[in-house]
Amino acid sequence: MLAGVSEARPGEPPISEADTAGLPSPIAADLLEASTCCTVGAYRAAGLLVRRAVEQVAVLRRLPLDMRTLDQKLGWLLEAGHLSADVLPDARTVRHLGNAAAHGANAVTMDEACAGVRSGLAVAVGVLLAG
Repeated sequence: MLAGVSEARPGEPPISEADTAGLPSPIAADLLEASTCCTVGAYRAAGLLVRRAVEQVAVLRRLPLDMRTLDQKLGWLLEAGHLSADVLPDARTVRHLGNAAAHGANAVTMDEACAGVRSGLAVAVGVLLAG
């Protein structure tokens, strides 16, 4: 989890606008909308928005066109040195949530969605704002 981002409680967004400061506006907007989805019970939508935000991060780092799956994109960010190893647990959380939201037959829970939003923020910050 990203330092300074508190655990969300039911009905409260897992991240705030201040948490997204410095991120490109489309990525910040997707993460904030995902956070809002968590407050209204739209957990699958939150997962899809986190997935889209992280995919935009990879595109900004010019990932190769043959990287099509979320797993490939996250793996490439790590292998290319854009994502540090300390953010790897967050990348796994994003992958789990993004795939569950896009392909899963089971419901996405509030805890999964909130953790995924916080992890999506950590990945975006780690790739785009680190250093």
